[in-house]
Amino acid sequence: MFYKKSLTTKQNKPLKIRFDKFDEWKSENKGDLQINQAESCYNFAFSNGQLSPSYGFEQLTLPVSLGGQEQTFNLNATEILQAWFFPMYDNFDNCDKYYVFFLAQDMKIYFFNVLDEKYIYPTDATFTQIPNGAAFRINGDNDTMFFASSTDQTVGLNGLGYQVYQNIPKFVSGCWFGPYFFLLTIGDNNQLQYSQSRIDIWNDDNVTKAPLADIRGGMTKLIALKDYLYLFTNYGITRLSLYSSSADVAETHVYHSSSYIYPSSISKHGEEIVFLSGDGLYRLKGSSVTKIDLPFSQNITSQDNSKCSGVCFDGKYFLACKYNFADDQTVGCESQDYVNNAMVVYDLATGEFEVVRGIDINQLFALQAPKANKLCALFRGEKKALIGQLTHDGKFFGSPLAKRWVSAQTDFGYAENQKCITEVIVRPNTQGTITICSEKESQSIQVANSTQCTRFRLRIYGKIFYLTFDCQQQSVNISCPQLTAEVIS
Repeated sequence: MFYKKSLTTKQNKPLKIRFDKFDEWKSENKGDLQINQAESCYNFAFSNGQLSPSYGFEQLTLPVSLGGQEQTFNLNATEILQAWFFPMYDNFDNCDKYYVFFLAQDMKIYFFNVLDEKYIYPTDATFTQIPNGAAFRINGDNDTMFFASSTDQTVGLNGLGYQVYQNIPKFVSGCWFGPYFFLLTIGDNNQLQYSQSRIDIWNDDNVTKAPLADIRGGMTKLIALKDYLYLFTNYGITRLSLYSSSADVAETHVYHSSSYIYPSSISKHGEEIVFLSGDGLYRLKGSSVTKIDLPFSQNITSQDNSKCSGVCFDGKYFLACKYNFADDQTVGCESQDYVNNAMVVYDLATGEFEVVRGIDINQLFALQAPKANKLCALFRGEKKALIGQLTHDGKFFGSPLAKRWVSAQTDFGYAENQKCITEVIVRPNTQGTITICSEKESQSIQVANSTQCTRFRLRIYGKIFYLTFDCQQQSVNISCPQLTAEVIS
């Protein structure tokens, strides 16, 4: 007699992994990340849990008048080396005016009126190297833009024209604090000097040299903020205040660092100052300096960022820098010689951030005028003769930037088991590539633009998995991906 016997077959346990949202980096420790969090990401923004285009740049457009239409204009330069935005009060026309000064490749200063017909005005100011700039008022009421370098005399430009000031020392930074003019002199004779007298009659008889103690390294930047003047040095920050009728300076050292502070990264926002040093990004408020916790700080601090440029704009800190992406990708400017290859955008209120890759930004500066509130940039490479303005379309002068999002690695909670990815469902809303990788193998899927969820069958074996999304398209909105995996007993 034969007895019927049911055979027990091996059952694989299915898993459904749904990305309810795409999320940004959360930790330096990769082991703390979830699969919907990025281990690396560039040129994508995390918008409402979806992947959408990040920032980009296009050619600057400005109105020809307060009520006029915006238009682009040709600066007639082969390269723009530096730019300065300068709002001033015009005593002759009795109104506020807004100017952009720029240093062209011929080492001459030119300027144009932000809210007027776009005529480029040349000046007689010529330099042998890129100068430092500072705005002061002379003769009690004439706003003037001053420029100086270590090899060039100090010159002033205003509505009266151009003038060389032999009496004003060459400076690296300057500002107005209370009724006093403060300058940091340049070179070996690096001093903090200040005077209550008009800057155009600056001389040894009316200038005070501040006797500062325990200053770490050369003095590089002055920023006036509320009741204090902050003096940045190579390796520290000193807070200065004025007291007594003789205008004595009281100093308080608020920050000492073993890492170099990059002067071109220092920028003021409201009641705080943000800056980059060799060991990370920091924010200063009052006498408190705190480090900004970015999970990719090492990607920045491992590089020489002496040519970085940082500016606060619209509640965010924008930092053009050199960034080590530590991958085999080549994006934008990285296909040729470059200095900076990234722009990090940090929201000072929320702590959210984005990374833009592939643009060699020479300088960032804010342009804040009526009907023209823009973040502007100068570039190296083929766009070096243009001023750009910030966009949020993920394009660089009309060309979409390559976008990539790389998930954290995961074992789905079954570290010792073999797994198999059997299905991917995604609503791409763009053309692109999804790559599923394990420690053993990988498979790439080409997806077409669709507003519907698309299902892909595959078989990828391994213990640890991660995903990448790559897109070269202008318009992108990736959402709702889902993986199906089997845990093999």
